[in-house]
Amino acid sequence: MQRLGFRRWFGLSLQYNIRQFQRSYHNIEYPHLKRLNNSPYVRLKPVTNLRAGNNAEFVTSANSKLQSLIWHTPVQNVFVTKKPWTPSTREAMVEFIEYLHDKYPSINVIVQPDVAEEISQDFKAPMNNDPNRPHVLYTGTPGNIVNKTDLLVTLGGDGTILHGVSMFGNEQVPPVLAFSLGTLGFLLPFDFKEYKEVFERVTSSRAKCLHRTRLECCVIRKGQEDTPKVLHAMNDIFLHRGNSPHLANLDIFIDGNYLTRTIADGVALATPTGSTAYSLSAGGSIVSPLVPSILLTPICPRSLSFRPLILPHSSHIVIKVSSKINQRVTNNVVNLSVDGIPQEDLHVGDEIHVVNEVGTIYMDGTKLPSMKRGTKTNEKDTQTFQNTKDSKQKKDQSGIYCVAKSENDWTKGINELLGFNSSFRFTRRQKDN
Repeated sequence: MQRLGFRRWFGLSLQYNIRQFQRSYHNIEYPHLKRLNNSPYVRLKPVTNLRAGNNAEFVTSANSKLQSLIWHTPVQNVFVTKKPWTPSTREAMVEFIEYLHDKYPSINVIVQPDVAEEISQDFKAPMNNDPNRPHVLYTGTPGNIVNKTDLLVTLGGDGTILHGVSMFGNEQVPPVLAFSLGTLGFLLPFDFKEYKEVFERVTSSRAKCLHRTRLECCVIRKGQEDTPKVLHAMNDIFLHRGNSPHLANLDIFIDGNYLTRTIADGVALATPTGSTAYSLSAGGSIVSPLVPSILLTPICPRSLSFRPLILPHSSHIVIKVSSKINQRVTNNVVNLSVDGIPQEDLHVGDEIHVVNEVGTIYMDGTKLPSMKRGTKTNEKDTQTFQNTKDSKQKKDQSGIYCVAKSENDWTKGINELLGFNSSFRFTRRQKDN
């Protein structure tokens, strides 16, 4: 009896100590939880309490240019992000979360810590006006949020989508449902007024998605070839001379062959999605996201014969930072930016390798550093991705699937947003009476 009593006491004591540790751990990892839980209608919980994210399936139909979004397991964890510190997006987010809690009580809403702090005081009543049922929001570190997300919902503009997607880094991006809140953008097919109908279509596997590819950029520092850094871009990667008074000297190779040395303000590498961003401002072509390609656009080149290029999406592009022969300036610094986020500067001898995230074809003699993409690089990665048995699975796990309204979203976008091929507008001056 004494032994049984001791074991029971020890078990209860252990459970108590574990709970105390968990509370102290969450207070250390999420110090905002205790402060924000002072709101009478909101309770914040660690996102680590949720199950792992659920992957959707994307089915291609012969009668559609889009993929059907299929959930084999019901959507449970929805990550909602928004344009920061704007009244319209804050009000819309509170409305959207209240709707989810009322209509879909089994869905867990995930927000970033700063968003939780911004909106926590905007809830004016508990769920269904029941004082014992506050609105529960889950939050945590970016890494933990990424691991738990089934669906990404953005409220704002194109920049909000890029920010939300960038959180996933080298990991698989969940389906993206984007709502426009008075902000123009090519990635915003739905007005926020439609959120009830659209969200119901998404969760009931009746929505269509447009697959947008990402670029994979491997940064190799001179003398540090064994420790490359891998970045992903939904829009573009660009190298620029920044505030240097000297033009950048960049050697460009495609599939192991030397293309040219450009002396220019810089070079932009863009996806078809990013063709309407910085590349367009630099004189690049407008490319439909359905066209598998990589855009190479010079930025203010010294040579007028260096024109924008549209390369196959299987291309392996290498850009090396070089210096001019007998150049007096030895510290040739080039700025690197990925989807508008500044990265560490490049110096002479540094290089970047850029490929499509789905895969590429490596020619004989080309060298690709070990890229960490969630799986270890091996000989299979150097084969052509068109002929591998797991090509469909690899495509499903790469790029970004954005919920679309129709196949005509892109055509409508360039007409309404860019005013494509619009005539000159003028008004006749009325003669004075």
